[in-house]
Amino acid sequence: MIKVIALLKAKPGLSRAAFIAYYETRHAPLILSLLPGIADYRRNYVARSGAFESAVAAIDFDSVTEMRFADRAAYDRFLARAAEPAIAQAIAQDEENVFDRTATRMFVVDETPSSVGAPTLLAELVAERAIRDGLARFARVLDTKDWAALADVFTHDLTFDYGLGEQAGIAALTANMRRFLDVCGSTQHLIGSIVVTIDPGAVTATSRAYVQARHQRRDDPLGPVFDSNGEYVDRWEHRPEGWRIVRRDALWQTQSGEAGVIYPPA
Repeated sequence: MIKVIALLKAKPGLSRAAFIAYYETRHAPLILSLLPGIADYRRNYVARSGAFESAVAAIDFDSVTEMRFADRAAYDRFLARAAEPAIAQAIAQDEENVFDRTATRMFVVDETPSSVGAPTLLAELVAERAIRDGLARFARVLDTKDWAALADVFTHDLTFDYGLGEQAGIAALTANMRRFLDVCGSTQHLIGSIVVTIDPGAVTATSRAYVQARHQRRDDPLGPVFDSNGEYVDRWEHRPEGWRIVRRDALWQTQSGEAGVIYPPA
């Protein structure tokens, strides 16, 4: 794989909390939507407490961002896409809100990992299994309309964007689901092509999964349907109750069929 590291500095006057919040809820989802092909995307936020400060080389960045690509060809496609005028302009405009762009440094590295011990590998495998089960559970929660069971998959303090803007809390997520699914009849949500990246320590993770959702018109089993296709990008944490999604971005790619199936009449 090809690994790229970017050293990024926060925009002057932006607090660490505001920097992280904007990066996580705005800039990172924008990058993922505009630049497909990133196999792994991690933001490592510098904690000044406990840092080793040198008078010779001061820490002049606020995030060590890592991106991995399947191979050099995938990275070259990423660069070509990022250089397209419309894409480059959209990224640059958003970067002005969060970064000191004059301080940005980005480079390709050769990564040499140490061998993974059996306990660490086992923890990662257990975590990945739980996350895959959570995604499967979510699909069945939607198709059975068991809204109370959303808490089996998501934290109560989650944030999310289903393409309708930033929202927070499981009550808002439930309302978002019911807004469309209470209107239609039977549904089937198919989740696949799942990629899970477990962070060091096996207590946080990121998953990316394709989703295909078919919705049938209520009381009309032979009637029209409405299909949505896209991708779920989820951040997970291991909480006392188990693995739960703390952040979801739904990136919709195509929609087809009779929209009135899920949209209530005016």
